[in-house]
This record gives sequence, structure tokens and C-alpha cells, in this order.
Amino acid sequence: MAAAYPGQSRAVQILQDAPRPPQLIVFDLDYTLWPFWCEMYTVNDTPSLYPESRGILEACRELNIPMAIASRTPTPKVAKAFMNKLGLSGMFDSVQLIPASSGYDHHSAQKDTDHLPAIQRETSIPYTEMIFFDDESPNISKVARLGVTSVLVSSGMSVDILQKGLKQHAANGKSQSRK
Repeated sequence: MAAAYPGQSRAVQILQDAPRPPQLIVFDLDYTLWPFWCEMYTVNDTPSLYPESRGILEACRELNIPMAIASRTPTPKVAKAFMNKLGLSGMFDSVQLIPASSGYDHHSAQKDTDHLPAIQRETSIPYTEMIFFDDESPNISKVARLGVTSVLVSSGMSVDILQKGLKQHAANGKSQSRK
């Protein structure tokens, strides 16, 4: 299949060459796959992805690597509408768009206690076989405690970040096998 999206062919190669491919890749939405917060828009707006996000998603789909979404948002209807508009809705094995209270206080849904456990229940994939990409450091550290390879995305999802995650996942597997 010809690569139709930026980064897709490189992502396919990197995923194929991974010494320890993940059984599931989990993505946040806001400032990870797309460059905005959903709550700043309405369902009538036109969304966009970071330049290499679609290529990475298509590469995972091409290689039959399951994917999931873990997003805490006060506007899950907008997130769902944007996923539909972008043609992403059918790509994921689990979609956790858990509403957040205003201001993301301690009452808000948390990725480590709500999103990832729900994804694990739905997919039956062990945490140690997952890679999680998110733009918020607290989410990365909390989810990592579950045993999930967790990777901070500082400027949107890219093939370089994917490669970093795959290397980290392989290293995590080596350290677990020594225990």
C-alpha cells in the first residue's frame, strides 16, 4: 500500500523494525493528535491533526496494531464529532472520552484510575504491553506507575516521538525480564 500521508512509510518501517512491538498504542487527543483543546470549539468547527498524526495512525492500522484513545475533556461531544469529521472513529479498539469537570480539579477523571483501566478491561491487553502518548507530564508519570510505557508529547505526535516510545518500550521489556 502506498503511503498517502506524511510520515506513514517511515512509521511503518519503524514499527516493523521494533524489537518489542506494543500490543496496543494509546493516544491522548488534545495537543497530542491534534493542536487544540476541544472545549475551545463547537461541533460545527473544522478540526485538523498534527502533520504526522494521520500517517502514524494509518501505519498502525496497516500493520494491525490496535489503538485506543484516552482523553479527559469537558466536551466529549465535540471530541467525538471531530473524530468523525477526521475519519478516525473506526480506527480505535477503545475510545475513552471521559468528561472532565471544569478546571481539571481532583474530581476530574484521571488517566491512571479511569481511562487506562477501562481500556485494559475492554482490550484485555496487559499494561506492560501498551505504549501511551500524552502531552501532560502528570499523566505520563501516573500512567507509568501502572507499568505502561508512557511518553511525553511536547509538540504534537510525530514519527520521532513514536520511535522514542518504541525504544523506551523495548528497554522497559528488557528491565522487566531481568526481575
